[in-house]
Amino acid sequence: MQETQGKYTREEILSQPYSWVETLSFLKKDWGNKLPVLQDYDQVIITGCGSTYYLSIWAARFLQNTLGIPCRSLPGSELWYSGESWTNPYQRTLLISVSRSGKTTETLHALDLFIRSKKGDALAITCYADSPLARMAPAAIVTSSGMEHSIAQTRSFTNMMWPIILMGTRNISDEQIKLVGHSAQTLLDHYQENAFEIGNNPVLERFFFLGNGPQYGLAQEVMLKMKEMSLSYSEAFHFLEFRHGPMSMVNENSLIVGFTDPHSLNFEMPVFHDMKKLGGRTLGVGNLNHGAKELDFSFSWEKDIPQILSYPLYLPLIQLIAYERSISKGLNPDKPENLTAVVEL
Repeated sequence: MQETQGKYTREEILSQPYSWVETLSFLKKDWGNKLPVLQDYDQVIITGCGSTYYLSIWAARFLQNTLGIPCRSLPGSELWYSGESWTNPYQRTLLISVSRSGKTTETLHALDLFIRSKKGDALAITCYADSPLARMAPAAIVTSSGMEHSIAQTRSFTNMMWPIILMGTRNISDEQIKLVGHSAQTLLDHYQENAFEIGNNPVLERFFFLGNGPQYGLAQEVMLKMKEMSLSYSEAFHFLEFRHGPMSMVNENSLIVGFTDPHSLNFEMPVFHDMKKLGGRTLGVGNLNHGAKELDFSFSWEKDIPQILSYPLYLPLIQLIAYERSISKGLNPDKPENLTAVVEL
């Protein structure tokens, strides 16, 4: 049974290093001089639903940190129902609509409403060139290497991150593209057994995902992956906010996963220490250097990869833990309970 259940999900998780190289090579060739210049706008709104809403939370913080342009993230439904509250007719706005399938009803309605309001420019990011979203948007970046068979987004999510990163960096060299692919493959090769061990540990029943800044949106996404694939109790918080109440849930059955950042590691490591005192197990992800020794587990990559290019690296191994936990519970991660690949109203 385990040889067939989850086949697509596993393949899609493990194929990410190769697919990222494909996507980055495509973006450099076809979009190098066509990506929008965000400094031309007064504000950027990024929208999506479910996983792509969490992607928009990461993207808004990433772009604002990188470029200094006011950026906000909204669920497609919020923009659809109350778009007037978020768009100012005297501001030049760029709307970025993100959807794996390009068929999600709320995202389509939000884009249609924005286009008809004539309050700025619109761009779509999707994995399917023939989708309604790609056809509706004045411009669409299609990361076809992210296409998936499975319902839970894994490869599609990280591939759709790369156009956002390119908007922030404006350029990525061939050497950097190779470095990204090599670093991702090395990470999977080095820590895949640890992901198997953690995912198959029956003691772990509660999963907490922590992140600051852009990483908070990524923490929310893996929280969703753990719920979707394995029907496990999981929540996401900012690092220091976790002390303000949520840590009351930590016990010996808890795993605290932190998406660390080199610039805030001195604030993040004490949170790990406090959770270990409460009996929780700790897993740090990022460019950890010496900090890894103080954790129960760590997924750490080479320090020569720039932080601005590292964000997709946070996800594959945590996706793999969710996959392994799903399999260990006799579930099928390719077909999560009560879910479909597209929500159409």
